[in-house]
Amino acid sequence: MSTFCGLTKEYPQVALDLFSGKDVLRARTYLLSHVHTDHMVGLHSDVFARHLKKHPEYKLYCSEVTREFLLTSNKYCHLRNSLVALPIQQACDVNILNDVNSEQQQLQVTLLPAGHYPGSAMFLLEGHAGNVLYTGDFRLKNGAAAKIEMLHAGDVVKPIRSLYIDTTFFDPKIMYIPDRTDTERSESHGSLQVQGKVWL
Repeated sequence: MSTFCGLTKEYPQVALDLFSGKDVLRARTYLLSHVHTDHMVGLHSDVFARHLKKHPEYKLYCSEVTREFLLTSNKYCHLRNSLVALPIQQACDVNILNDVNSEQQQLQVTLLPAGHYPGSAMFLLEGHAGNVLYTGDFRLKNGAAAKIEMLHAGDVVKPIRSLYIDTTFFDPKIMYIPDRTDTERSESHGSLQVQGKVWL
């Protein structure tokens, strides 16, 4: 269960994996890491739908696979006009409207592979307040993060001002975290397993 409040202190105008609440609805840009319900709270609500309809310049960014999942669901297909798919491991400029002075603030957003679920992504935010990494749910092999090129500038690791880590397994009651082999073994649908390996 995600316990992230949806906002970073560096970029409070960007909401991540939470789509309800007074503070979140003040955001100008929305990011969805993947389609698990604990990261989609408020996404299907009438309040959020009206908010996006009232502000068509506000967008919900996610991976291409996540966008397809949302559009195939009757519960979320009404978000079609607000959904923008970003490519994995490619820096993209996202413009955020300042409602006070109507100026555009530019933020560079890079989706990084999270290895958790088909379409899952971590978000690297780069802008005036520094570099921020939001993980959402992730499952990377030991050493995999060091190989993610977008976390580097040449041979140097980019400085990360703040790291927001999903806290699902920070609960002391959880004594065992299944590894990928355990998870793959428990899959009962062979075709889903093959597709999952491709998407991850």
